[in-house]
Amino acid sequence: EVDKINDADFEWLQLSASMAIELFDLVNDESNRWDCTVVPFTLPKGLEIIMADICGGSESPSMARKVLDWKKNRRGAGFLDDYFWKNLKRCNNKIASLLTQDFASNSIVDGLDRDGTLILANRTAEQWKKPMPSSWNEFEGSSWYVAGKLLDLRIALIESRQNLKGMGKAAGVSIEPDAQTKLANATMKLPGVIAAGVPGAGGYDALFVLYVKGEETANGISDKVRDEIGDLWKTLSDTDDDDAVVCPLNARAAGYGGENGLCVTDLD
Repeated sequence: EVDKINDADFEWLQLSASMAIELFDLVNDESNRWDCTVVPFTLPKGLEIIMADICGGSESPSMARKVLDWKKNRRGAGFLDDYFWKNLKRCNNKIASLLTQDFASNSIVDGLDRDGTLILANRTAEQWKKPMPSSWNEFEGSSWYVAGKLLDLRIALIESRQNLKGMGKAAGVSIEPDAQTKLANATMKLPGVIAAGVPGAGGYDALFVLYVKGEETANGISDKVRDEIGDLWKTLSDTDDDDAVVCPLNARAAGYGGENGLCVTDLD
């Protein structure tokens, strides 16, 4: 069927037939040119993501070009440079494995459903390290067991941040600027928060937080942990000397393949 493509078929894309064939081959990757794959997954019930928009911004395309230039021409120049890239891949694989395998298991799903809101969302990560009610003995699915997996995920995300920051310094790019490090670290001290960091290419313009969903508030529109994150960001926006304004976004994580699509947003 690809051989039958003509220019008129792709006029709306402003692609010639030959370019369309090249695009088709690239997407199907029969020559194995891609060095990564994209696999959809759904956060287990009980985990949520909140995003922050930060007044200001970064030139993501320019940042990405500098990192790719560093990867191609300079990352082999020193041990640490190469270490950042390889270790970031290891950390990301660990994060993917935890989210798609460990947190998809029935014991974790059931444990989050039973103890997430009542116990885990009301304790900081430091407190997750200690025995909790209903789990004086660790068993598969206990709150202590689930907390251990949450800490594994937290550590992997922290290591990913460290490698991104180190890579940014090596490439001369502010992937995680010091201001973002300060904001993420302060957020990670709150109860229920698993980890925070900069999404995408990094920079000054956004932050993500992965957390255990707390008790519902505002008739189910929000939850206790989400509210506390928003309150912290407002306080930091009011007191920081750099005039940065951190705004929580009203977007919620949604599973792939469902009727809600990529995300659910209440425009009201």
